[in-house]
Amino acid sequence: MQKVLVWDWPIRLLHWTMVLLFSGLIITGKGDGDNMDWHFYMGYGLSAVVLARVLYGFIGSDFAKFKQFLYHPVEILQHSKALLIGQGKAYLGHNPVGGVMVLVLLLALSVQWGTGLFISDEIFWFGPFYGMISDDLSSSFASLHHSLPNILLALVALHILAVLYHELRFKERLVAAMLHGKKKHPTDVEKHASTPRIGVLLSLGAAVGWLAWLWSIPV
Repeated sequence: MQKVLVWDWPIRLLHWTMVLLFSGLIITGKGDGDNMDWHFYMGYGLSAVVLARVLYGFIGSDFAKFKQFLYHPVEILQHSKALLIGQGKAYLGHNPVGGVMVLVLLLALSVQWGTGLFISDEIFWFGPFYGMISDDLSSSFASLHHSLPNILLALVALHILAVLYHELRFKERLVAAMLHGKKKHPTDVEKHASTPRIGVLLSLGAAVGWLAWLWSIPV
């Protein structure tokens, strides 16, 4: 067995930044409203991080690309069944089920921050696009925005349980891999993650530009 670099530093940076921002958003969103300014600005930050991750899924390192972990539904079903009986093929990157979870989480998070841009706290803070839609649509977005965190928490809990399952059942050190980027694999593996500079510049540049634009809009 050798350690193979799978998750390069942009992926690890985006992952843990997403974790921190999501945690902060849950705390401020479910609080008494005194930290609503932090909630808005962390929501802006999360939108930028998700944007960078989506872009990096197309122009990033090999194991970060969506095409690397988008599998045929049959293979996803087969792998799901294998996991239920404590088996399953080893994948260097995301396995079929893990790939689905990544996409679902990114989609749910995008809906969460996206709806937040069109609503207000009905007191002091207004999303930058609040006045662009009707009151009825804004109310619908607000209802979705306030109910979706519970679904996101359930998805995150499922994600954590899956990681723990792999840690305990298959001895696959996924948490450590997301810290240092390396996973153990047979010595015949020749592929290592390579960080494309242009992919990093475009992904992070677009995220910074998006964030700067949001911050420039009065709320």
